[in-house]
Amino acid sequence: MPHHPDVDFDYEAAYPDLRRLRSALARHDWPGCRAVLDATDPASRTGLIRLGGARPHEGFLRAVFRDDPADGAAAAMYGSCLIDIGWGIRGGGTARTVSRQQFDLFRKWLLQAEQVLTEGTARCPGDTALWASRLDTARGLQAGQAEARRRYDRLAEIDPHHWPAQMLMVQQLCPKWGGSWEAVHQFAHDAMMAAPAGGMQGGLVAEAHIEHWFSLLGDDNAAATAYLRSPAVSESIYQSAHRSIGAPEFRRDWGWVKVGSEFAFLFSELGDRAATAWLFDGLGPLATEFPWHWLRGDIVENIRARRAWARGEGEITR
Repeated sequence: MPHHPDVDFDYEAAYPDLRRLRSALARHDWPGCRAVLDATDPASRTGLIRLGGARPHEGFLRAVFRDDPADGAAAAMYGSCLIDIGWGIRGGGTARTVSRQQFDLFRKWLLQAEQVLTEGTARCPGDTALWASRLDTARGLQAGQAEARRRYDRLAEIDPHHWPAQMLMVQQLCPKWGGSWEAVHQFAHDAMMAAPAGGMQGGLVAEAHIEHWFSLLGDDNAAATAYLRSPAVSESIYQSAHRSIGAPEFRRDWGWVKVGSEFAFLFSELGDRAATAWLFDGLGPLATEFPWHWLRGDIVENIRARRAWARGEGEITR
């Protein structure tokens, strides 16, 4: 997206390690990539691999993986790159918007990724980034809820609070991928309560409610708004915020901008100016497109409008 000084979607601004990783990738410097990845925590490593393994680097990452298929980071990043290519062909729309040719190419790339990642987990069974990307391929290849859960359970044995994988499971458990609202809300709540206070897992609850809200959108948005403002749901939103981004233990680790953006969106939908202002103050110019892209109109203008409303300027228009 175009750069806006007051609304910054650039992940590198929030996560300097990503800038260093992308610089090493641009130089085709695999030891430099490994130096960045090896120095960080597992969740950040998975996030870096998933963002770093982007389409422009397919040739370089293929060569790195070919030269050392036992390198778990190389397998994870190459597999993530293949997934990125596949989803780029498919697009982000519903199945009705995807042509047969798009779907066939999408499946072809994901099958390649699945092969790379399966070989990777065979060689490096303790690599959480590999298992996280295998959740992506499970969803894209429609392997089913049971297989996705099997893969997640293998990952959870290694890292029971691996937020990037838990975020993928929230998507997997949504009805649009063959799950149910009961399943997705239960998973998000349980993951949050099991994790230490101050973890990113409150964002799982937020994302589940946002997905549910989006499924209810209509011409006047009344049903979606009523859902968020029902006592049980609003209480769940406040509880998850207090346990994650509002907890004293919360740190600006990988994913914090997404979690902050989700709660800023939810509190603005709940009409809580003070909470929304607090979140926007903490975010500064940083933002993620999700979930603002689901509002009508321009994403940047929607964020600006909600910020202004949180400061007491005007009312929200939907």
